[in-house]
Amino acid sequence: MSFIDVAAIADDEWPKLAALLDEGEAARAKRFAFDDDRRAYVAAHALLRARLSEHSKNISPGEWRFGATPHGKPFLLAPSVGFDVSLSHTRGMAAVAIASGRAVGVDVESFLTPRDALKVAERFFAPDEAALLRAESDPIAQSEIFFAIWTLKEAVLKADGRGLARGLDSFVVNLSPLAVSSGSGESYGVAQWRRSGFLIAAATSGGDVKFRLEETRAATLIGA
Repeated sequence: MSFIDVAAIADDEWPKLAALLDEGEAARAKRFAFDDDRRAYVAAHALLRARLSEHSKNISPGEWRFGATPHGKPFLLAPSVGFDVSLSHTRGMAAVAIASGRAVGVDVESFLTPRDALKVAERFFAPDEAALLRAESDPIAQSEIFFAIWTLKEAVLKADGRGLARGLDSFVVNLSPLAVSSGSGESYGVAQWRRSGFLIAAATSGGDVKFRLEETRAATLIGA
């Protein structure tokens, strides 16, 4: 697990990060209407490529080729090295996860973003999760609970591979202790961190696993 503070990237580092992307990624980056969104996208894809090359040192960041499932989950086309990957970005932060031998998902969100948390939870979350928000009267605390649940759910859906097609209410997230329960019997290991106003969550299929979160600097990626 790695994350990068997008706001900490210097202006002169952006062209070098963008050079790590392939032609398709570079073209998509140019289509973003806002600089903040484009930079978060570039940072996430550069971070994933550089981290993969750290695991496979004979492969440069620009050599990796990706595909996507019908539900949008990215996967490695070439070189084929047996890794499952996931990435997430929002304005100000990007995060990636790489796993061997199991599916992985990651999500990052700013918990300071205003949102009608209870209304969304009551419509899309499982009843037990919506009840947690309903029991909290403080709007700030309620928003933090919402994003804690949301990021974990997104990470699980990404690991599962079906995304929102599966449904946010098809499994239940427990925040203390962190756990996921599903009537289908599927098991997931989950973890969550708070960094500089953001929540980062990760999930893997197949039960408990030890996660390690590392912060990365742009200079490290450029030198990969």
